[in-house]
Amino acid sequence: MKHIISHPLSNVLAALLGGYLFTWGFISLAITGSVFSGVDFHTAEHGALLIAFPLYLLMFFWIAVSQRFWLSRAVSFIGGTLMTLSAWYLQATIVQAGV
Repeated sequence: MKHIISHPLSNVLAALLGGYLFTWGFISLAITGSVFSGVDFHTAEHGALLIAFPLYLLMFFWIAVSQRFWLSRAVSFIGGTLMTLSAWYLQATIVQAGV
């Protein structure tokens, strides 16, 4: 009996969501980290968004074809969530400090 987790549709869905979440977290952390270190917002935004598409493709394909089911999902979902929360905290620090 096959588990629902091994279904190809669940792999594609996990790759779509996990890749998006990881990319969102990475880009938001890259932008806020750059602004915190003194880079202009628009320069940081353009630089980070140049990385977004290749990063998303890399994560999508890695999650979709990975044999290590739990590792790829944990890196994408937990890593993306932690990077998003870190960026959120850093942004609050920037706004509070008036940088």
